[in-house]
Amino acid sequence: MNIGPFLRAIPLVRATVRLLLASAGGYALAVALAFLVARALPMSRAEATITASLVAILAMPAAAIWAYGAPRLWHAAAGILGLVALCGAIAALVGQPG
Repeated sequence: MNIGPFLRAIPLVRATVRLLLASAGGYALAVALAFLVARALPMSRAEATITASLVAILAMPAAAIWAYGAPRLWHAAAGILGLVALCGAIAALVGQPG
């Protein structure tokens, strides 16, 4: 069995996974961070939502930079997905629902 074409495709797969991690992971991180900040801020619901949205705007480019700047693919995945899980868990424990 000739595995040469598969070995040549590995960098393309890694680049594709980093692209998906940067886009979908960055979006998930922005949503989780906005949810956390909106629930944690002690202000009116409208003001907390606007402030959380402004803070979350910074999360997506930061996740994209991390997805491509991490030395290993698993570092990038663990960093982004770990932050998503951490923000979601803290948001579930903090603040008043709805």
